[in-house]
Order: sequence, then C-alpha cells, then structure tokens
Amino acid sequence: MKKNLPVTLATFGIVALLGATAMPMLTFRPTDEPPTVPMANVQDVNRRHGFPDVRPGEIVVDLKDKASDAEVRSLETKYGIRLRENATITPDDRIMVANVPASEANALLSKLSQEPLVEAAEPEVLFHLPVNEADTTEAVRAASTLVIEYNDANQGKVTIFQGPSVSFGESGNDGEVMWSRSAPEDGFTVAFKPNDPRFDEQWNFKTIGVEEAWKRSRGKGIVVAVIDTGVSGGNVKRGPACRDFNKTSFVEGYDFIHKSKDAYDDHGHGTHVAGTIAESTNNGEGVTGIAFEASIMPLKVLSAEGWGTSADIADAIRFAADHGANVINMSLGSAYPSDVIHKAVQYAAKKGVVIVCAAGNSFGGPVGYPAAYKECIAVSATGPSGDIAKYSSYGKEVALAAPGGDMVDSRDPSDGILQNTNIDGTDGYYSFNGTSMASPHVAAVAALIQAQGIKDPERVREVLTKTATPKNDAIKYGSGILSAERATARAAQLNGVKLRHLLLPFLGLMLFLVGMGRLNLGLRLAMGGALVAGFFGPDLFTHLVGVNSLWNVIGCSAMLPVIAYALLRKGPGVKVAGALGLGVGVNLYANWHNDTLPFTAHAFGDSFGIWLVVNLVVALGTGLLAAYQAHRATRTA
Repeated sequence: MKKNLPVTLATFGIVALLGATAMPMLTFRPTDEPPTVPMANVQDVNRRHGFPDVRPGEIVVDLKDKASDAEVRSLETKYGIRLRENATITPDDRIMVANVPASEANALLSKLSQEPLVEAAEPEVLFHLPVNEADTTEAVRAASTLVIEYNDANQGKVTIFQGPSVSFGESGNDGEVMWSRSAPEDGFTVAFKPNDPRFDEQWNFKTIGVEEAWKRSRGKGIVVAVIDTGVSGGNVKRGPACRDFNKTSFVEGYDFIHKSKDAYDDHGHGTHVAGTIAESTNNGEGVTGIAFEASIMPLKVLSAEGWGTSADIADAIRFAADHGANVINMSLGSAYPSDVIHKAVQYAAKKGVVIVCAAGNSFGGPVGYPAAYKECIAVSATGPSGDIAKYSSYGKEVALAAPGGDMVDSRDPSDGILQNTNIDGTDGYYSFNGTSMASPHVAAVAALIQAQGIKDPERVREVLTKTATPKNDAIKYGSGILSAERATARAAQLNGVKLRHLLLPFLGLMLFLVGMGRLNLGLRLAMGGALVAGFFGPDLFTHLVGVNSLWNVIGCSAMLPVIAYALLRKGPGVKVAGALGLGVGVNLYANWHNDTLPFTAHAFGDSFGIWLVVNLVVALGTGLLAAYQAHRATRTA
C-alpha cells in the first residue's frame, strides 16, 4: 500500500494539473448576454425608420420546448394574458405571442422572465432589411433610393424606387442600392466556364476565386435556408417564378407572414440573395450562383414592406434547424437584440447549422443583430476595389468581409452585385449593393465547404476565416476578404490523407515488431489497438461532442494515458499504456500542426495554449516513461 501511495498521489497530481490548464479557457469564454430592451425604446426605433407600431403592446414569450398545454394555461391564468402560438408550423418550439397594455408590458415581462417555464420574454422587436441608421444626408438618401435602368441605346434613365421598402419618411429605402442593367460583355475563358451569358459581369465571383472553387465543390447535397422576404423560385403559386431559377433545387419552406407553404417573394430582396447562393448555372440563361448544386429552403419572415417580427424570425430559424438546413443566411437586422432570436440561434448552432448574417448598412458601426451574436458569422461588405464599402457596418464582431458592391458614389451598375429577381412584379437582372449581398457569398462558400465533408459550424467558420485574404483592419474586415478558392482547397486538405495517417501504420508496425521474441501476439495487438485508439479516439470524440465543447478538455487530453499507466505500470500492460500515450501525443501534435485542434480561437482566443502544451508533454512523456520501464523490465528479466 505504501509503495503505491507515491504513484497514486503523482497520478492525482498530474490529472489535477491537466484539469487546471483548462481554467484560462473557462475564464475566457464569453458570457455577456444582450441587454433587455424596454418596449418604449423598441417603438421609438421603429418610428425612426418609418415602421408602423405593429400590434402595439405585443410581447413574445419563449417557453421551454414541448411545454404542455396545461402549463401554458396555468401561466395565462396566473398573469391574466392570452398566449397564442406564433406559428402553428413549429408548435414544439413554444414561441408564443400576446397582446398586453403597453403601459404594463415592462413590469409583466420582468415577472414572466422569472418563471421556470419561460426561457425568454421580451417586447416584439422589429427586424428589417439593413437600413442606414448613421447618415441621413440628402446625398446618401438619394444614393439609397435610385434605380438606374438602361434602355437599348444604353442611355441612363434615373427613377425613384417606390417599390416595397422601409422608409425614411420620404422616398422608399431598404438600405440596399438597386439598379438594373442589360447587355453582357465579352470575358475570358477559365477552366470551368458556365454558359450563362452574363457570367462575365459577376466581378464579385471572380474576386473570390469561384471558378477554382468549382473544381472542388459546387454545394451538392447541402441545404441553405434563406430567411428573408421569400424566394420567387421553385413551385411558387402567388406569383411567377423568376426565369433564372429554372434548374435551382428547392426544398419545402414556409411563409411566416401569410402562414403558408408558398414562400413567394413580394419584395425582391430574398430572391436576389438566393441567387447569389444557388441561381441556376450553366443553363444558358442570365448569371450564376456560387453553390449552384445546393438546395434553397425559402423562409419568408419579412413583409412586402421589408420588415418582420422577432417571433417569426425565431420560428424560421428553428424550422430551418429542424428540417435539414445546413446553412442559414439572414440578410436582415435590428439595432436592438432579441433574446428569443438568440435562443433560436443557439438552438440551430447546437444542431450543427452554420449561421451567416449581414453586419448592417449603418455607414460605420455598430454591427446589428443577429449578426453580433457569437454563434453567427457577421459579414461586412467590400466594393470592386476590395476596400470596405461606404455603407457597410463594421465592428469587433465582424468575422470576415465579402463582395457586396458599392454604387453609392459611382452610380455605376457594374459596381453592384448582379442577380435575377423581381421588382414590383418585373422579372429581371438587377444590381444591388449592401451587406445583404455580401452575406450570401459567405453562406454559399460555407455550403461548398460542407459539401466537402466539413460539417461542424465552428470548423466551417475557421476554414472561412483562416483562408480569407488578409487586410490590415480587423474591425472593418475581420480576418480578411472571403476566398472561395482557398477555403475549398483547405477543406480538401482537412479531409484528405495526411502524413500522420501514413505515419500511424508505421508506428504500429514498429510496436508490433519490437521485442519480436519476447512479446506475445495478444500483447502486440493490444499495443496496436491502444495506439490507434489514442490517435483516432480524440478526433472521434470531438466529432461526437463538437468543436469547442469543454468535454474535449477530457476526451482529447492526456488524462486517459496517465490513468492507464498508473493502473498498468506493473507487468506487460505498461506497454499498452505507453502506446496509448504515444497515440494521444501524436494526435495533439498533428492537430496543432494542421490547425485542427478541438478548440478554436473564435471561442477561446489563445487561452487553450497552456492546455495544449501540458497535455502534449504529458502524453508523450507517458509513452516514453512506459517504454523506459518496459526496457528496464526486459533487461532485468
């Protein structure tokens, strides 16, 4: 017993040390919750943007999933309110709305928030297409409300856009500059040259290297949910489908505005966004989409006027996550957060959905919501020059930038993002600019990456950000400008056969052959199995619990080899423990070298550096110590 005590204490000490190395990660992890927004403040910001007071005094209550009808009725009786499902298509999420006197709303919400059954309770927050909140000069207003149409003689005609839009109280404005243009130009030949006649006008696709990306992935098998004004494509019945979506794959969506499965776009914004992602390509018509073999899930949450409610958006996020969406794009926002939407975003992220959002069009900071939530990939916009677009929002939450066009000063339609959509019922090819246009570039490349087998949202984010073209201003550009070419190349590397995979059989063979005359077959097989378990086990564990899960502190650490050594140190079993330590050590080194550790800088910064070094040293040290002990035992025998 006394002989075992030092080893037992040493084992506990090492395990405690390994656990202590995770403390910086625990303290680094962001925990700030968005502030609560009083009802009066929400109504004030709505009025500033020309929104009507939608259902005055309306509140949103997010109950625990699958709360029983009896529990709901009990809550209604207690507070004297009538709760109703916001969307019957998603009854299990229990996102409910109620009308209450505006003067009593804040006090009631405060009480509801304390109820164990309630996950979030807040005033209805209006979300909308990104709008200009910072600069309302006449020049900016003019730039934000023009459509330029070119006739056959190529002579410009300027008109004020009076279609469905958010308003500054004067002419219509949805924060996106819109133009339409006609004749295509001759371009150059690339390896994959789609036969769409206006492809050469899509400067934005060439900027991110989409032709090279298409050699590796085109998004097949991935579903991208477009949470927006709807999409005029597929089997829409309330209006005609736009012409260049005739080969685009659609899955069933939903219109949360009209409570219908027909998510027709009566605005034009959502169709344009969907076009960047997956407009029909190589069909001899119009322009192309980035992930044109992916499927679009159209979810309409914004009205023909360009606004929608936080309850509808939250329901749509949950719908997407529960119906097979791999990626969500939200080119919408608000200056005010919504706890209900944040809960939905967290739900989708936990189900493995990549969530990409437009940063906003505030001509500077701050980044709007939901883009500012840490689970979302916030995207700022660049123009043809590669510099930040004049209108783009930016801030510390921006993950990366992408082409969004910039026609504010140039008034040149070739500086915008060209896609097929319908404006006031007119099917055509229109150039828009805005962070709304930048966001779907990133969502589409995320789909390309996922089609290559990289499914974890944090790993997708890491691939996107670490392959972005660097810029020297992280506040404006995040990690840099999106590169589809490098992102898909990196995804191919992550899924390919690596040197460490070839090294592992060699190590296994060496362990099998070492001490050929003294080791029995069973022991050799056990050592080989331990090596394989130590090498592949942490990666399989990460796949199970997810990148950035704190369970990886245990599942990917040297704790198991240390405990195995303590238990098997006497006799031939020490060689098995050594092989296990060697496998874990090689795994940690290889993942560090290949930048595929189970923790990412986005979630933990550099706080896991100590954890990595200590676990690497302990794992390899365990292997060496076991080998030394086995060698001594062999010489003594």
